[in-house]
Amino acid sequence: MARWMADRVGESGSVTAIDRDTSLLKELGTRRNVTVIEDDLMTMPFGSSCFDLVHSRSVLMHLTDADAVVARLGPAMAPGGVVYFEEADGAPAQRAAAAGGLPAPFRDVMVPLAARWTWARGLAARLVALGFTDVHDDVREDLLTGGSPAAAFWRETLETVRPIVTDPAHMEAQGRRAVDDSSYDAMFALLGDPSFSVPFAARHRVTARRP
Repeated sequence: MARWMADRVGESGSVTAIDRDTSLLKELGTRRNVTVIEDDLMTMPFGSSCFDLVHSRSVLMHLTDADAVVARLGPAMAPGGVVYFEEADGAPAQRAAAAGGLPAPFRDVMVPLAARWTWARGLAARLVALGFTDVHDDVREDLLTGGSPAAAFWRETLETVRPIVTDPAHMEAQGRRAVDDSSYDAMFALLGDPSFSVPFAARHRVTARRP
């Protein structure tokens, strides 16, 4: 997205890309109109009236206090500036789990992940409360289908978190139940099966303008 923005604003514009780990942004940082900053959104200063557009995709939903970050972004927006937040909500998976009939690996591995994604559903109301105008929440629900690019993404993600969520001691400390390795292996099989397709997440595409 930062690369796309840099192409659009041209040499007279500027883009700031922020991440806690910028190791994959080295090429992006060589562009004259891009500044790459390695920092933590929870603590970093944003400045005042300096951004015409702020965008996030599946970032704020994972922060411990995303509301505080959004509140600090308001003053950082130039008058008339626009925020565009794309954040996920696990409601479809939760509804499917409540209805029953889901494959056990999906129920045991994926639904607990999706159940934690609740922040985005209140984002539009928070922006209104902060004084933003022209607030719109475009919600689109997605299926998780085996053999798709999304399934490949989730396989990589699950491989990354597997040592954590299969560790009973760690998960107990978090007040959650560990997932057994056999369930993980079965979930990987589903992700490779094109006949597997279930409701999973809703994407809230929320836009708003600072007066």
